[in-house]
Amino acid sequence: MKNTTPIKSTFSSLMSGDFSALSTISCYESGDIKLFLNGRFYNKTPESFLEKYIKKGKGAFTDIDGDFTLIIVNSETINIFRDRHGVGSQVFYTSDYFTSNLLDFTSLNGFDCKPNYEALFTFLSIGYVPSPLCSLEGVTKLAPGHLLTINKTALTDSDIFPPKDYLNNVATSKLTIDEATTEYERLHKKAIKERIGDDSKIGLLLSGGYDSGGNISALRDVYDGEISTFSIGFKNNQWTELPLAKILSETYNSKHHDYEIDGSEILNLPKIISVTGDPFQEGGLMVNYTAMELVKKSGEKPDLILGGDGNDQHFGTSGKELALHWKMKQNGGQVLQKLFDFAGNSSMFENDNILFRSEFHNRKILHIQESDVFGFTQHQVNNINAVGYKSREFNYLKDHPKKYKNFDDFFFNRNINIDIKQVINEVILFKSSRMSELFSTNISFPYMSTELNVFLNSLPVDYKFHGTLDELSKGKGQSKYLHKKYLKPKLPTEITDRKKQGGFAPLPIFLKDDKQRKMLFSFIRNSDAVKHLFKFQAIDNLLKQYDETTNSKSYWFWYQQVKSNQIVNLLTLTVWWEMFINKKSNIQSITDLL
Repeated sequence: MKNTTPIKSTFSSLMSGDFSALSTISCYESGDIKLFLNGRFYNKTPESFLEKYIKKGKGAFTDIDGDFTLIIVNSETINIFRDRHGVGSQVFYTSDYFTSNLLDFTSLNGFDCKPNYEALFTFLSIGYVPSPLCSLEGVTKLAPGHLLTINKTALTDSDIFPPKDYLNNVATSKLTIDEATTEYERLHKKAIKERIGDDSKIGLLLSGGYDSGGNISALRDVYDGEISTFSIGFKNNQWTELPLAKILSETYNSKHHDYEIDGSEILNLPKIISVTGDPFQEGGLMVNYTAMELVKKSGEKPDLILGGDGNDQHFGTSGKELALHWKMKQNGGQVLQKLFDFAGNSSMFENDNILFRSEFHNRKILHIQESDVFGFTQHQVNNINAVGYKSREFNYLKDHPKKYKNFDDFFFNRNINIDIKQVINEVILFKSSRMSELFSTNISFPYMSTELNVFLNSLPVDYKFHGTLDELSKGKGQSKYLHKKYLKPKLPTEITDRKKQGGFAPLPIFLKDDKQRKMLFSFIRNSDAVKHLFKFQAIDNLLKQYDETTNSKSYWFWYQQVKSNQIVNLLTLTVWWEMFINKKSNIQSITDLL
């Protein structure tokens, strides 16, 4: 995100010609039309966009490459548009007021901050609140790639990138795999050059994988200036990738900085919630938070930071589970899956054993066309809440198709509806860009280039996730096939021969210290959120069970991860409640709430 500033105003003041609230945002004019650009375009000038907008209206939005939120005002209409992946400022709005920071509603005259139960309990399950839902009742959240149009009679929300447009253009490319690899490399380097522009000092987030490795390799092909790299690892943990990041730094000659997460970072949740607005928790959140904090503390002050986020999802994820779901559906095996899934609601499946592991995999395969539930299941939400809320189908699923023509159709539907619309737009780039905003750093994501994405969308499944249906179902498919074909000859073998860890933090690290965990659990038990939303005994039992097992040897990594996820989701919600419902201001640490 580059050249952004907080935005807020009333629609009525803009309609009346009072633009003082937007005075810090770049403004461009043509006749009676004013364009306020909060962020940056990479493939065109604001003036050329405005000219195209005057001629084509909504059609002008589809080919912009950039990280931005823009506001277009004339005498009769206001249009607010967020870039296709939501890197630019978030927009929360009511019938007359909009802001990029949800906390503004806690001090807005006449607005009563009430919790939206559907949003909060959805968060407890999947770790985020999908747009247009918002955690405050009466507030709506503008989704990435959506256009909000306001006139004197109505507010209209339009999806500028509807799934049907994506699905109408998939697998249309006639390029051979070698031709596609060459074109992919060209577009990747073009995206990097457009983003760095005339900047003289570039930063780059560096892990030990293909995506960040691809960025620094391509950057060195087009740029010979100063590069600062930033990497995050974990203290005393096998998942750390700092040694691999150091290899990349040395190979491509960067000034390198790294930091190891020790678990104390969880105390900074209030700072994080101040910019996410809605409660948000995802395995990579603290990686992004500490990365941006590291950039700030390093004193390097790069003009722009390049991130590798979102590339996995544009190529498509969970190939094995997709193939298994499809095969089970074709041979009638889903009847047994559904019965086992129903049985999985029993307390017997709550322990660290083969039953938990089996149902974890079963749910993943059965519900592969949904976002991952690493928090509380819908059954658990119904059991622990004290407000009579009954969880139903998640709001974001309402427009998803129920039938598919073939496996490729199934793959591409999940790719747009889950990988892109949910995971990239609402999770991966949301957390990265909000953490950049928190530390006033400028970040952009070359793999999210509009031209590059259009090209990737045109490729057949086999160029993205390589392998036959049987190979995919056995876990023998090759993910990001084209991406790895392009980069394997260019990157150090230490990178290409090692399976990437995945960009998430092992969540038990935040609950490992006995003193800190005791303090956090006491805060949860005594919180107003628990008093208002939950059955106390259910929460107390959950915390006691975690305490009893925290120092025992785990049967399975993902059991620890899920149980820790539930606790951290609950902790995040209790902190959110103090800030938004109890309206406690200027909170920097959880310790400020004790």
